[in-house]
Amino acid sequence: MPFKPPVVPKCPNCDRSVYAAEEKVAGGYKWHKVCFKCSMCNKMLDSTSCSEHEKELFCRMCYGRRYGPKGVGFGQGAGALSMDTGEKFGNKEHAENKPKDASLTLFF
Repeated sequence: MPFKPPVVPKCPNCDRSVYAAEEKVAGGYKWHKVCFKCSMCNKMLDSTSCSEHEKELFCRMCYGRRYGPKGVGFGQGAGALSMDTGEKFGNKEHAENKPKDASLTLFF
């Protein structure tokens, strides 16, 4: 019977092998310690401050910007709304929701 080497998991970020001495686990995947950072702002994460979505890691703030609830009713009223879409961190998903003309915005 031929020898079969053990299967070494691959890091979802860099697609290289992750060995036990250098692994961090999140979302069912094993990551290198240096790859265990937010994919939007590059902040280093730990197991209590990370969120995983489709093989991408996010800090709590960036995860909320990209996948959190939007609109009135999810804060303390209209004053709690933020126009920050995370575009400066590379989030292009919700960039089209920003107002195009400043004169069209409503003030309460």
